[in-house]
Amino acid sequence: MLKSLQKAAKFAEGNLILLILLSIAAGIAFGWLFPAQAKGLKSLSTVALFVMLYPMMIGLRIEEVGKAATNLKLISLSMIFNFVLSPLLAAGLAWLFLRGRPDFAVGLILTGTVPCAGMVAGWTGYAKGNVALALIIVALSLLVSIVMIPIWMPILAGVYVHIDALGMFKDILIAVVVPLILGDLTRRAIIRFRSAETFQQVKPILPGVSMLGMYMIVFISMALEANNVTQHPQYFIIVLIPLAFLYAILFTGAVLSSKLAGFRYEDMIAFSYGVAGKNISIALALATIFFSPMTVLVLALKPVIQIAFMTAFLRLSPWLARRMFAPRTAEAPAAGGSK
Repeated sequence: MLKSLQKAAKFAEGNLILLILLSIAAGIAFGWLFPAQAKGLKSLSTVALFVMLYPMMIGLRIEEVGKAATNLKLISLSMIFNFVLSPLLAAGLAWLFLRGRPDFAVGLILTGTVPCAGMVAGWTGYAKGNVALALIIVALSLLVSIVMIPIWMPILAGVYVHIDALGMFKDILIAVVVPLILGDLTRRAIIRFRSAETFQQVKPILPGVSMLGMYMIVFISMALEANNVTQHPQYFIIVLIPLAFLYAILFTGAVLSSKLAGFRYEDMIAFSYGVAGKNISIALALATIFFSPMTVLVLALKPVIQIAFMTAFLRLSPWLARRMFAPRTAEAPAAGGSK
C-alpha cells in the first residue's frame, strides 16, 4: 500500500505541468458545461486549501532556521532578493505588461512576493548544490513571508485592488501558520510514536498529496471563470509573457550576484533556486482566499513557466560550474612568476 502511494505521489510530482494543464482544461470544460454546479464548487475551496498546505508543512523543518548564521552573507542576500527585489521586479513587470488588467497584475505581484518552496531542496540536489543551505533558505523565507506578504501586497497590489493589510495578516496566520504548526506536530508524532524510518517512508508521499489539493484549487477556479476564459483565450499569452520575464531576470540576477559575491558553485545553486523557486501552493492559497479566480489563473499557469526555467537552469548548471564557478587552483603561480 505504501509503495503504491509513493508511486502515485511520484507520478503527481513528476508530471506537474501536464496535470496542471489538465486541471485547467477540465475546470474550464466543467464550468462551461455545468455553470450552476460550478458555482457550488467554491464551498470546497477550504478543503482543497488544507489538502494542499498541510502535507507540505509536515516535511518542513523550521528548526533549520537556527543554522542561518553559518552563512549570514548568502542568507541575507537571499532574503533581500526574495522580499525586496523580487516583489519590486514583479510590480514593475505588472505595470509594464498588465496595468490594464488588475486581476492579472495582482497575480504577478503575488508571484514575486511569496517565499520559495520546499522543492527548492530537491532541485538543488539534482544540480549538485548545497542542499543543507537550500533547506535553511526555505525555512527562513517561509517565516519572513508571514510578515512581508501583508506589508508588500497592499503597497504594490493595492493600486489595482483594495487589500486589507490587517485582514490579510490574520488570514495568513490561519492559512499558513496553522497548517505549519499541525504539520510540525504531525512529523514529531510520527517520529516519536513510530520511527524516523517510518517518517522517511511517508515523506515522499507528501508532495503528491499537496499537489492533489493544488489541482483541486485550479479546477475550482477555472470552473468559476469558464465563460470568461473561453471568450478570451488570449489571456493565456498575456499572462505567460510577464511570467517568463520574471523568472528569466530572477535566475540571471541570482547567478550574476553569486559571481560578484564570490559564492562557491554549490552555494550559487542553492541561492538561485532559493530566490526563483517560488512557492506555488502558498501563492495559490492566498489568491484563492483574497482575490478573484482570474488572479488564480496567473498562479495556475505559473508552474508551466517556473518548471521550464528550473529545468533549463539544471541543464545549464554544468556549464556554469565549468565556466563561471570553477574552483580556484591553490597552486596557481603568481602574476609574472616563472612558468
